[in-house]
Amino acid sequence: MEIVDAQVHLNQLLPTWQTDSLDTALNAAVATMDAVGVDAVIIYESRGFNARMKPALGRELPNGAVRAEFPYSALAVEKYPDRFSYIWRIDALDPEIEQVAADVRAKRGVVGLRIVPTPNAGEIEQLEQGGFDRLLAAAQEVGLPMFTWLPGRPDHLEAILKKYPKLQVVIDHVGVGVAPPIKGGPLPVTMATSLTPTLAERRAELDRVIALAQYPNLALKWCHAPVALSAEEYPYRDLLPLFRRVLDAFGMERVVWASDYTVTKPEQTWAQTLHYLLDSDVMTETEKEWFFGKAARKLLAWPAQSASTR
Repeated sequence: MEIVDAQVHLNQLLPTWQTDSLDTALNAAVATMDAVGVDAVIIYESRGFNARMKPALGRELPNGAVRAEFPYSALAVEKYPDRFSYIWRIDALDPEIEQVAADVRAKRGVVGLRIVPTPNAGEIEQLEQGGFDRLLAAAQEVGLPMFTWLPGRPDHLEAILKKYPKLQVVIDHVGVGVAPPIKGGPLPVTMATSLTPTLAERRAELDRVIALAQYPNLALKWCHAPVALSAEEYPYRDLLPLFRRVLDAFGMERVVWASDYTVTKPEQTWAQTLHYLLDSDVMTETEKEWFFGKAARKLLAWPAQSASTR
């Protein structure tokens, strides 16, 4: 069975990631994946944000939009095309969104886009006022799936699903808010402005996400569930009934596993994020094959590895 991790900020795997060379960081990632038992990773390369919540690495345009750059991801795909793909970020204010989306679609290894509208940067209001419409329409037109995280805002997500029915949307982090307190230091603003204080409230948010499974263009990334939805230590047995509800609602072809593991998120080891479900009896073997690999491959149109490379 192939194990595909649908989200890792892989460039941040080492504590020295800010000064490591691309080759050093990539070699460490491959060795760690082999040790954990992860065959392939969808990279979301992140280097933080500037004061205006724009990607820290990229070319700024005259209107303030930033065209982000992803050198680590490009190198990973170049060296290991069967093991890596990656997510791109397009600024919703880019004046040439349609052309940029077409160019990104043609890049080797890019399998999707991502938006995380940040409340304190005015991006929720921007979303409500149609400020993301050109980007969403362009993604639908060129066939790029859109990952998004809108915790506690199912109405916003539902509006996207209705308006762009041919756009494959993947909701990140089980669609719920962050659980305080968080270990490991200050939170990035994208998370600090999306706290949901209690376990009961976060589980209620999950109920609202499950209700959106009626939309066939929505898939769910099962990620951060131990932190957000469990009241227990590893192996988080209280999560299994919740996971079963999600799987039954969405079906095995629309739920994907992700660890989102980096050294900046010490709540679980990479192996723990995998094995609490891989070793459980909550799924059939066929369901495990889809959840841990086949669903991500199909949803993102990313061909599976050949037997000779696995």
